[in-house]
Amino acid sequence: MLLYSRCYVTLPHDKLAERSIALANRSATLYHMQKHSECLVDIRRALELEYPKELVYKLYERQARCYMALKDYPRTINALKKCITATDDSTLPADRRSKLHLDAMTMIKMLENDPRTAKQAAKQQKLKEAKSSTPTLEQAQTLPYEKEFVSDLVRIDQNPQEGRFARAASDVQVGQELLVEHPYVAVLLEKYAQTHCEFCFMRTVVPVSCPGCSDVIYCSEQCQQKAAAKYHKFECGLLPVIWRSGASINNHMALRIIASKPLDYFMQLRASLDEELSLEQLLSLPKDDFRRVAHLERHQKERPPSNFFQYVLMARFLTRCLQAAGYFGSEPKSEQVSAIGGLLLRCLQFIQFNTHEVAELHKYAAEGREKSIFIGGAIYPTLALFNHSCDPGVVRYFRGNTIHINTVRPVEAGLPINENYGPIYTQDKREDRQARLKELYWFECNCDACLENWPLFDDLPRDIIRFRCEAPNNCTAVIEVPPSCNDFMIKCVTCGELTNILKGLKVMQDTEMMTRTAKRLYDTGDYAKALNKFVDLLRIMYEVLAPPFPDFCECQQHLKDCFLNLGNVYNLN
Repeated sequence: MLLYSRCYVTLPHDKLAERSIALANRSATLYHMQKHSECLVDIRRALELEYPKELVYKLYERQARCYMALKDYPRTINALKKCITATDDSTLPADRRSKLHLDAMTMIKMLENDPRTAKQAAKQQKLKEAKSSTPTLEQAQTLPYEKEFVSDLVRIDQNPQEGRFARAASDVQVGQELLVEHPYVAVLLEKYAQTHCEFCFMRTVVPVSCPGCSDVIYCSEQCQQKAAAKYHKFECGLLPVIWRSGASINNHMALRIIASKPLDYFMQLRASLDEELSLEQLLSLPKDDFRRVAHLERHQKERPPSNFFQYVLMARFLTRCLQAAGYFGSEPKSEQVSAIGGLLLRCLQFIQFNTHEVAELHKYAAEGREKSIFIGGAIYPTLALFNHSCDPGVVRYFRGNTIHINTVRPVEAGLPINENYGPIYTQDKREDRQARLKELYWFECNCDACLENWPLFDDLPRDIIRFRCEAPNNCTAVIEVPPSCNDFMIKCVTCGELTNILKGLKVMQDTEMMTRTAKRLYDTGDYAKALNKFVDLLRIMYEVLAPPFPDFCECQQHLKDCFLNLGNVYNLN
């Protein structure tokens, strides 16, 4: 099937008959793989091209078989009738044609007498009259559109020490969804250009090709048309140049940001681009306004001359790419070329600090392991305002290139809601985390894990239990108790009040059974139920235990894994 797909994608678009044959052959493969919905998509595509008339009956016969397998009887009847008509153009011998007619008519009569057929036909007619936008089985199944969402629990704030950041507007519970955001710009890695939709990043089995190049594929005609209208008209045929030039995915994102808007848009905007915007003004801008990303952190004052020079060279290269693609029209004006070069330079600077890796979870069932794989990069303007912590309060997962942010621990009202830029305390030592953050993002982390130098997960003490002080004076101290302790009332060395640890010990005992249940649900693939169990576990633990604590860390990781399984997943068996 991969060979048929490659043949279809690489064939010139004027070779209609050849492309239709490749699609028809791929549909046959899909039928034998029992992928009936995908088979119907390819049959429809083959029929829209110049598929040989003498063979069309085969497609309608296969179409009828698919609808029959999907128990769609009215469409089965319709396909069989078309098959009978199409045999008039076939070169079938008379006896085979007669047998095909007889078999088709027998099946039509049987289905017409089935009461389910009339019910289905009435339902389909009602949807047709209502002009329903629900895709038919012959349309490629794209990712369902997800409405962007920012929870009322999130408030974007600003101060001189932390810059712009997210904080909890009220108490946030573990497991709550805080953000769903589409990318302002997203670029797929070259490695996945022939396996994933270039527009939405969905892994696709029956790709649609670009009319002008064979460099990328799409999951549907809709995605292909959106990409062409937005940016691919300038990237078509240019992608191999970008890929072979050594330009990074960040560089490609800068080019795509410019290519996605007409030249006039930027020429009109550039005069007001450096105007100071308040946080409220910035957040109130339309989602597709360039200023939403142009005002993200660039660290331009700290940028060394050598780095600036490298970016100037890349901006010049990207400007030439756009010029070659016709972005400036047939007669480029030097003022326009210079202005776009400056904007590309600005894009390269803010992209450096605000890009998120788009991931896909690869599951190796035979080995019993999972791994999150980087498939592309994107900028999410709202998420870019979240600060970093080596002990993040949220997890992110992706459906296509749409990002979802959910909490993995409670966050009290007024406290920051931090995500993670890469280094995490359970896996990396403080000095390594600090060095990496300084190198990549040009800041020094002051999260609790760094300030208190929390140990790696493997080094977390198993012979100490960390209880929260229960004093009524809102003491935030941690009471460390060995499991062998026989006293239930422990004095806090900070506030001097007594804390009854019996409740905490009881919680730990109760959570053992809950943990086993949650893990069993996860192992059987019931991720939604497992997620709810891990949410309950973390909520209970957080009331009495204080991180870092091994059981708490393990439970958090299991919860993150549950969320990842709700997003992009690829099973490698």
